[in-house]
Amino acid sequence: MKKLLSLMMVCLCAFGAMAGEVVFDPTVDKGQWGNDDDAAAESLTKDGVTISCTQGRWNLTDQYRVFKNATFTVSSNQPITKIEIACTANNTANYGPGCFTGDDNYTYEGKIGTWTGSSNQISLLASGGQVRMTKVTITIGGEVTPTIGAPTFSPAGGTYYVAQNVEIKAASGATIYYTIDGSDPTTASAVYSEPINVASTTTIKAIATKDDLVSSVASATYTIESMQSVDNIAAFTALEDGETSMFNNPVTVTYANGRNVYVKDATGYMCIYGTAQEISGKYNNGDVIPAGFGGKKAIYNTGIEMTSPLIGFQTATTTAEAAPEEITIDNFSSQPMWKYVILKNALIKNVGGQNNKDVTLGIEGSDATIPAFNQYNVTIPADHSIAYDVIGLITSYSGNKQMYLVEIVDNTPLSNYVDNIAGLMALDEGVNAIISNPVTAVYQNGNNLYIQDESGYALVFGQVNNTYNNGDVITGIAGSWKAYYEIIEMVPLADYFTAGTPGTAVEPEVLAIEELSTNLVHKFIKIDNCAMTKVDDVNYNLNDETGDLTMYMKFDGVTAPEDLTATYNVSGFLTLYKPKDAETAIMEFYPVEFEKVGGEPQPVPGDVNGDGEVTGSDVTALYNHILFGQDTEIFNGDQNGDGEVTGSDVTAVYNIILGL
Repeated sequence: MKKLLSLMMVCLCAFGAMAGEVVFDPTVDKGQWGNDDDAAAESLTKDGVTISCTQGRWNLTDQYRVFKNATFTVSSNQPITKIEIACTANNTANYGPGCFTGDDNYTYEGKIGTWTGSSNQISLLASGGQVRMTKVTITIGGEVTPTIGAPTFSPAGGTYYVAQNVEIKAASGATIYYTIDGSDPTTASAVYSEPINVASTTTIKAIATKDDLVSSVASATYTIESMQSVDNIAAFTALEDGETSMFNNPVTVTYANGRNVYVKDATGYMCIYGTAQEISGKYNNGDVIPAGFGGKKAIYNTGIEMTSPLIGFQTATTTAEAAPEEITIDNFSSQPMWKYVILKNALIKNVGGQNNKDVTLGIEGSDATIPAFNQYNVTIPADHSIAYDVIGLITSYSGNKQMYLVEIVDNTPLSNYVDNIAGLMALDEGVNAIISNPVTAVYQNGNNLYIQDESGYALVFGQVNNTYNNGDVITGIAGSWKAYYEIIEMVPLADYFTAGTPGTAVEPEVLAIEELSTNLVHKFIKIDNCAMTKVDDVNYNLNDETGDLTMYMKFDGVTAPEDLTATYNVSGFLTLYKPKDAETAIMEFYPVEFEKVGGEPQPVPGDVNGDGEVTGSDVTALYNHILFGQDTEIFNGDQNGDGEVTGSDVTAVYNIILGL
């Protein structure tokens, strides 16, 4: 009895503080970074509560911005029982609370995201898009009460234009009960076992149960609507802003770059702007998008856009002519928005503005100029004394026409030759040359092509006209080089990258982390027997007992192993990365392949429930185990190593969380 009373006193001391609210208001509580160039990790602490994110802008007028794929974390030395996040947009729309995922206790409705539970640290991932928060309210203090979080729905409730298969998730080991008739579920309701097909407007309600605990009711309404049809871009343009429509006829892609796909048909031009999941990487210049796609009409800088929800975007089945249409200085201002154009024999008159993005184009013998903006980071030639063919898209800024640069073509015949990669790198930056001797392709992923020859290795960054396998031999490649951070990249002349011929595959050189140096950047390397620790969704720490190295998940289709208790042989490429405010760049590793070696789970001090992290939930698990005999298969209960599981172990875990 005395031991039980002692334990209860420990828990009351640890968690018995009165509940209170801490409010972070972006109009008052400012972060450090306020523009895209400065955007980096942010952190604010107030009344013992800290909010932070791995990438964002928190020094704006009225909002905190958490960038897409960044992690937002709330931590406190007292139990956090509720977090309320007010946003600028609704639900899963970009900037809305539904863009956050990563915790089963997090729900959202309208512009408000809510987390409820009891923990000293909560992390959410902005996986669905950037989140813009206008207020963050955190409730802290009070006793820890065993609870189970309400179920969550994927996709979230909202308006859709095709049937949805809705998954319901809850805590591991929980049973989910649900209804679709509008009534609140009970343990007598249907048990969830597989995704629910929703073909008409339906409200799904669900509860979760585990160990005699019953969650609150979670609810999501799915409104299934149909889209009207249009025949072409002109008809889509005539719609009211915000209306949705499906295309009866195909369109041709003139230029695609990430989330922006520019298209045309016989009646006009438009930009399709969506999420990475919807359109990014699906199309190339000249692809024909089959009929049956649709989305919402919007206006951007006077140009017509099709935006989310985007549906029905099938793989291109044919390729058509998508050459840019020639314009002149004189007829530039009359060109329609998003038209794909070429200005021949243009002179680069000036380069300036923030980050040298503003470019002025002219023609020899004329005082007239065209404003252009380097939206897609085209390499601007260093030689402004010769004329170029400039390809781009018509857009506008502040009501005035300008061009988005897509490509700058030097039509001067190449007569400059070097023997090898080292010879090209010995030239001045921006000087094009043909490499006389063949090179070997090592790895290609998107715009990244790694090559090598007897003189060294290089990263070719940019679009080339062919795809290559490891070992392919390429003859007559040409381009220049540019500096990026503190590394050198080759800028390709696409037409010189002809089809390769099969050769001997390049094997990575096995090196230890302590042997790596900056002169090995872009070399194909293998690091054996690495332990991996996850930092966030794209960053990991590698350790091979000779040192540590940051690993960044750079390439499409390459995913890190889920089992981080094992060790791995990791193959990839060394690069350099310059963190914000750092004076010099640091080495970083881009992996391409993981080979599992082995390993056993290693206990983490304080991780009582075995979920890989130490939070207030571990204190709750230990508390329930001691008082009520729950969770008897605890991962590591004897935290102080005295051979018993008592209240002193609760204190030990609590001290680990606080860093004592």
